Amino acid sequence: MEGKFRVREVMSTPILSVYSWEMIAWSAGGAGGPTYQITGHGTWQWGGEVAVSQDATLDVWIQTSAGAVHAYLTNVTPVVTRHWPMIYTSLEQTNGTLFQQFALTVAAAPAFDIWFSTSQPFHAGIWDWPTNRVSEGDLISSSGRIIKRNSELTGRLGIMPPAPDLGLDGIEARPGGDLYFSIKTPAFSETLGQLNAGDLLSDKGRVVSNYMAMLSAFAPTPPLPDPNLDALQIMANGEIFFSVGTDFFSERLGKLIRKGDLLSSAGRVVKTQEELVARFYPADPKTDYGLDAIHVWPSGEVWFSVETGFYGSHFEYYGPGYLLSDQGYIVARNLDLLAKFQPLEDLADFGLDALLIVTDADEPSPGIAPPRCTGINLQRPGSLLTLTWDMPGRLFQLEWSTNCFGPWTPLSPVITGLENGALTLPANAPRGFYRLKQW
Repeated sequence: MEGKFRVREVMSTPILSVYSWEMIAWSAGGAGGPTYQITGHGTWQWGGEVAVSQDATLDVWIQTSAGAVHAYLTNVTPVVTRHWPMIYTSLEQTNGTLFQQFALTVAAAPAFDIWFSTSQPFHAGIWDWPTNRVSEGDLISSSGRIIKRNSELTGRLGIMPPAPDLGLDGIEARPGGDLYFSIKTPAFSETLGQLNAGDLLSDKGRVVSNYMAMLSAFAPTPPLPDPNLDALQIMANGEIFFSVGTDFFSERLGKLIRKGDLLSSAGRVVKTQEELVARFYPADPKTDYGLDAIHVWPSGEVWFSVETGFYGSHFEYYGPGYLLSDQGYIVARNLDLLAKFQPLEDLADFGLDALLIVTDADEPSPGIAPPRCTGINLQRPGSLLTLTWDMPGRLFQLEWSTNCFGPWTPLSPVITGLENGALTLPANAPRGFYRLKQW
């Protein structure tokens, strides 16, 4: 089952929170079997004075080939198995019949979009040749669009044209729509000098930090050549979480740091490789599988991908392009992430390198003001309306509503910014209220 729904908090006490599930739009089945379309709403409460429990009820319409069914469902067990803001609950129909009874499992995360890069290039079946090639240096979305071509990320770095595709290992969005990233292939810049695979770069054309500065708190012994910068996430307090592609000895910590460890720029190991994969019960628990991508949730749960695939103790395979959780479940398989692109190559796994989760759950960067509309310009003929915004946030999405109090509907994809802050609406744009959502 896949789809989306909106979660809105309606009540909160020190021990209990109640949420409304709205605008449910789920689909299930297919691939030769029956299909189901599920719409409606529900209520979910989470918390407890002694132990955390959950209670969920759904009031939905289930559209089948035989017609629509009005179903009421409630959760089977109050046991909570995932950390907030993840939702995992199984529900059964309470108004079923002897001949038809529905049951479903909701496994959800507050991810508006998943941005990532692959380790292998591919050709997208949704576009025509020759513009359908997607390189391992392009930043793409699970919604089936290209966020930034590699040339757009590196275009301001002063590399003598024609600049090669340098790959993409890590990605992070920063205030002002700035994208920080790392490359796979070193290059020379006419303006910045040598750019290394371990450096943190900006698509605005600067070196944010070099690998020596990021590793200095660990006191590597002996001093390292370029170790590559793989996983990357910048926390709200400015601390940088990352991984490297080379093992090294930390004199400060007095131990070997491995390429599969999640590190902090503060000079600490956030999680070891063994801790990240422990709940998958790898057949060879001592092997270092590398760490290519991460997202750390406020609860401390870590989503990640590995450099080398591995087998669990029961021979189940976890590929290098799988998005995994350190809680022991698969978030998404590689071909699930790429499904909207319909890759033409016959590969089971294209790898997963850079990762950026667009979510409301992350802590906001301190001191960032909300977006502000600074200008409205109506252009005739054509009646094109241009809105100009002051955009201090990291990522943005234009929303629309018939009521200034909402509910709000997305009118644009999630974007990194606007040229001069200007956004032109088409002549057939709906009449109503507009706002710019930012992360």
